[in-house]
Amino acid sequence: MAYELKAKGNERFKDGDFSGAEDFYSQAIQKNSSEPSFFNNRALVRIKLEQWEGAEHDARIAVDLYGPKNPAAIKSNYYLSQALLGLQRPAEAHDVALAAYKASIETKSPNAEPLSRVILRAKQAIWAAKETTRLRSQNETLRRLEELLQADRDKELSELRARLAAGEIGQIGFKEDEKELLAEAQRRLDVVRDVFASSLGGDMKERVVPDYLIDSISFEVMHDPVITPSGHTFERTSILRHIQRNPVDPITRAPMTISDLRPNYALKAACDEFLAKNGWAVDDW
Repeated sequence: MAYELKAKGNERFKDGDFSGAEDFYSQAIQKNSSEPSFFNNRALVRIKLEQWEGAEHDARIAVDLYGPKNPAAIKSNYYLSQALLGLQRPAEAHDVALAAYKASIETKSPNAEPLSRVILRAKQAIWAAKETTRLRSQNETLRRLEELLQADRDKELSELRARLAAGEIGQIGFKEDEKELLAEAQRRLDVVRDVFASSLGGDMKERVVPDYLIDSISFEVMHDPVITPSGHTFERTSILRHIQRNPVDPITRAPMTISDLRPNYALKAACDEFLAKNGWAVDDW
């Protein structure tokens, strides 16, 4: 019976009816609360619904039921890291995703690539938080303005959630309004920072590391990039260590040897130029 409910949930999920899928997965869990795949599925659907706390809850239970060392728990940890990002806890998300990423490389799991994206997103969020602290510490006026903008954003979000709870808007409308509200809040913040950067210059400018300069194995800024036959670029030392453990392409899983690697001269020039102008990236990123 429980597996039949899960199957119905899968059908709803394929149709894009995430709320309906969540209901069937919940019924399946009520029938059998020791099956980790039920919690995995509900965690995924709750991620789709951006119900981050519920997704975290389900993913953690799935990890516990599978066992932390079980390769099957890699996907659960992937869901957990996504939920933690949604909850604005990037440091935790980074640690969970990094451990799962290392396990996925060792077990040749297909989750390695999506986990690498989560790690990069988490690292970017951690860096953004550090940049916010740095910029605010350098200018009291900027700090006060940003805190006011943040308070306005939180107030508007609270009012929007209250409308959802009261039934004035549905889940889809709520998500659309929330996305628009957050985008507008970020736009206002960017405008304020641009004004301060233009007027004060120097250290008031927000520092950003371009994604294409980041090695997707070590998640550090590259300085000696090499390219694989599949067209993906990695830091030389990172991909060499990987090939020594697993002689396959980290992305495509195709067989690969050290002799297949070629220097990516164009990207190396870009990395060298960036690091020459942004020495902070070596120490802080």
